[in-house]
Amino acid sequence: MATLNRIHLAIILAGILSLSGVGYSAAGDNPGTEHSDLLEQLEKMNTAYPRQAAFLHTDKQEYMAGEIIWLKAYLANATTLKPDTMSTNFYVELIDTEDGIAEVKLFRLENGVAHGEIYLPDSLSEGNYQLRAYTDWMRNFGAAFYFTKDIYVYNPIEENFIKRWDIIKNRWFNWTLRRQQGDKQFAFFPEGGNLVSGKENRVAFKAANKLGAGVEASGTLVDDNGNQILKFSTFHNGMGKFIFTPEEGRRYRARIHYSNGDTERVRLPASIPQGYILSADVFEEAIEVQIQSNLDGDFLPQANEVFLIAQTRGAAYFAENITLDNGITDISIPVDSFPTGICQLKLFDAAGQPIAERLVFVNHDDIAEAGLEGIKTTSVESMEGASYEGLSFDIQMPDGSSGGSYSLAVIDTDEESPDYSANIASELLIFGDLSYKTKDPWYYLSEPDGDPAKALDLVMMTHGWKRFDWNAIAAGEFPEIAHEFPEGVNISGQMVPRSSEREAGETDLELAITTEDGTVDLYETTTDREGYFAFPTLDHEGMFTAELRPDDRYERRIMNINLDVRKFEDLEFKRNFFTRPRQVTSRGNNWERVPRPETVLSKRQMTQARTEPGTMFGQPNQVIYFEDIRNQYSHIMDILRTRVRGLTVMGGEIILRGPSSVYYPNEPVFMVDEMDVARDVFLNTNVDDVDRLAVITGSNAAILGSRGGNGALLLYTRRSDQLRRPSYEYLMTGFHQPAETFESMMDTSLYQDTGMNRTLLWVPRIEPNKNGEATLSFPVDEYVRNLRVIVQGLDENGQITFSELSVGDDLIP
Repeated sequence: MATLNRIHLAIILAGILSLSGVGYSAAGDNPGTEHSDLLEQLEKMNTAYPRQAAFLHTDKQEYMAGEIIWLKAYLANATTLKPDTMSTNFYVELIDTEDGIAEVKLFRLENGVAHGEIYLPDSLSEGNYQLRAYTDWMRNFGAAFYFTKDIYVYNPIEENFIKRWDIIKNRWFNWTLRRQQGDKQFAFFPEGGNLVSGKENRVAFKAANKLGAGVEASGTLVDDNGNQILKFSTFHNGMGKFIFTPEEGRRYRARIHYSNGDTERVRLPASIPQGYILSADVFEEAIEVQIQSNLDGDFLPQANEVFLIAQTRGAAYFAENITLDNGITDISIPVDSFPTGICQLKLFDAAGQPIAERLVFVNHDDIAEAGLEGIKTTSVESMEGASYEGLSFDIQMPDGSSGGSYSLAVIDTDEESPDYSANIASELLIFGDLSYKTKDPWYYLSEPDGDPAKALDLVMMTHGWKRFDWNAIAAGEFPEIAHEFPEGVNISGQMVPRSSEREAGETDLELAITTEDGTVDLYETTTDREGYFAFPTLDHEGMFTAELRPDDRYERRIMNINLDVRKFEDLEFKRNFFTRPRQVTSRGNNWERVPRPETVLSKRQMTQARTEPGTMFGQPNQVIYFEDIRNQYSHIMDILRTRVRGLTVMGGEIILRGPSSVYYPNEPVFMVDEMDVARDVFLNTNVDDVDRLAVITGSNAAILGSRGGNGALLLYTRRSDQLRRPSYEYLMTGFHQPAETFESMMDTSLYQDTGMNRTLLWVPRIEPNKNGEATLSFPVDEYVRNLRVIVQGLDENGQITFSELSVGDDLIP
């Protein structure tokens, strides 16, 4: 009441408000100035700060090390769901459970779609991984709405070479995972956000383990005198609800009984003596909304004046000033006013402050489906010209598919029941807006009526809207835009003298890019007086070498070039219901000792690091003396692979500390006698000429500038007076080059042994004829079990297509 007593304003009464072509229903009086500003700010957010929604269609969710992840990327406007046409750069990362990057790709979007693949090395550790996908523009709004997908990678031979420390880490991971699976959490969610005394309240609840997986539970609600009020139990995936009327001044708690026998006592949120209740139900024709208040409207007339907005994906479709009658009012909003998706009902008081919220889901059952026809056996010819027995079928795409983009996967699986895992519909319509993962998300949309609809309403009651903050919108606060829409690789940085603090001064800088086929492209720019430069929107594919060449005046002046490296942001593997125990917890029967990369056979052991000769960059992390191993190796690369701790070779790159950037260099600095040299010069140095190799991976490499973040490799020759001219050369990665055709990389026997799903066909771009039909064929063998055909995509108007089609075993040859 104290807050409302300070309100001194007049609510201006008028008709219907319309903003930028979006109509707002207003059966009663028009919003006042504060509410008009609120709608204008919402419209500004949609036009000036449009959100994007990303989705990855992968061929499956479980893989074997050595397989390929086939994927199709979709990027849509998060409001209209139409394919996004603003972004070109699309990043896909593969994150491991140690919060490290196992792989990263830069995809080129065209009309909101791209496709390609990620190769999983046969040496990749078995375990849980997450795919993360986003654009530069999405980085302005935080990582919470990046697309993520969990996958699991099996490696049946890892047990034969796993190290002792990795076994210990796997066992610890499994122990902590079991604890999280066993520990429970329970929460209550009053409808609208408030538990109001003296009014009938609906209260949802969620029982889950620490990974967020729902668990079955039941409970008894009692008051502070121990009186039993009611009993309740979960309905679906740990969720349920009940109705009761709290008494003013009373406290309530619940005795929870979990299905495994555990018990817990949980307090309900304290009821407030005066407040608002916002409740809603979705019926076939309308959203029935009820607003209740126990504030004294006679004493304070403003308490009866509220404002209701209903928005879906950031676009307002209903806005109305409402006057409560004796503390209550009922509103019927036609469901035809809204598209399919989450509708947020937001209630504001007369001062424009948010006071209640309820999410509901409007389902017009308008997800388009593809049809499967004409299944028959056929002969399929391989790329090598061999003929195999196979299947052929016709896909009938939905109307309007000629203006869309669609992908298809045919999976051989043991499973006969429907697959309710995430797809483009569940992601774009529900869980992408909630930034929330749940088991079997497609279940909630599999049937528009019945239990799935009831269960989905519980999801709405137990979650809040997160795409944007109404308080920030009301205050006119919008995200700071630091990232725009680059179209390719951007090479920028600063050229600075290494030995002085003087400015580099304006100078011409040439960039020579050499592609894998030997083509050389030249670019020129001029630095500013402080040495800053930029080569924007470089359009190159695959691996390429970038060599920066300063003006001739600087050849004899030692310079550093510090690149503006975009670091990987907010890297965190978040355990969830999909996270599984690691399988390799002991050595296999055929385990063999593999030479450890850090093993140094020398007279000078690593324990004597303090007496090792240093470098101008400080103490190295590892020193390898060639007099001990010179006769064992003929090439520098062989020594790097087998002797340097933590060094890996990934995609042609030499990596000391794991990938640190998307397309900037992940390789260390290469030096000979403490002078920068090109990678090839370093690797082609004669082993007989080298005295020692110093490895720097710690903070000492910071003096080397931005590339120092990737460490440094320094060769010291036995004739150090032969200094080489400095070179500023970088190995970089441009846009991903997708494979031209799909091919299976796995032996059939491995699938038989593990029972894993097998991808028989992957089509990233279905190309139907003018009638919307496409004929597809693929080889099969005697080991095929059940076939699952999955089609999904998006047309130019934002129409979502998803179909899961099954092929009976009687049709499989």
